[in-house]
Amino acid sequence: MSERLHDWQQCSTDERLQALLRIDSALDVEEIQLLLDTAQHAQSDDILQIECWKVLGLYSEEPHKAQIRTAIHQHWMQEQDEEYVQIAMLEALTALHVQTEDIDLALSIVQSDEYILIRSAAFSLLRLQRHLPQVRHALEQLRDDPDFGNLAVKLLQEK
Repeated sequence: MSERLHDWQQCSTDERLQALLRIDSALDVEEIQLLLDTAQHAQSDDILQIECWKVLGLYSEEPHKAQIRTAIHQHWMQEQDEEYVQIAMLEALTALHVQTEDIDLALSIVQSDEYILIRSAAFSLLRLQRHLPQVRHALEQLRDDPDFGNLAVKLLQEK
């Protein structure tokens, strides 16, 4: 086990949060698995889940990004987390360099009846990647959206 997350299972939530705050470089395979397990565990404290998703998004290197992306997508479909946990998941996807499946997920969330903060986070993922052709296509589909249509049109008008 890595020194940064030593005794993770025996640590309190506060100790775990402190350990996460000290991470400032790439995660190794064991750390990624430990954080994924914690982030996806329904009994974990919401703040701990949020911080795990943030660290996974920020400090995962290329060979592990696909694993984390898959975990986020699968977890999204299987669980109904608190809205702030869901927002952290979308932010992690953005940090992982958005892929087509992320754009599709974000579009489906924006077009859903999810809570507006979650829909806004999904739209933010699209807005930040508006230069991608797939995102521009998604924005076209949102032109008539009552909440995001005007902003989608403005983004499409940008070059």
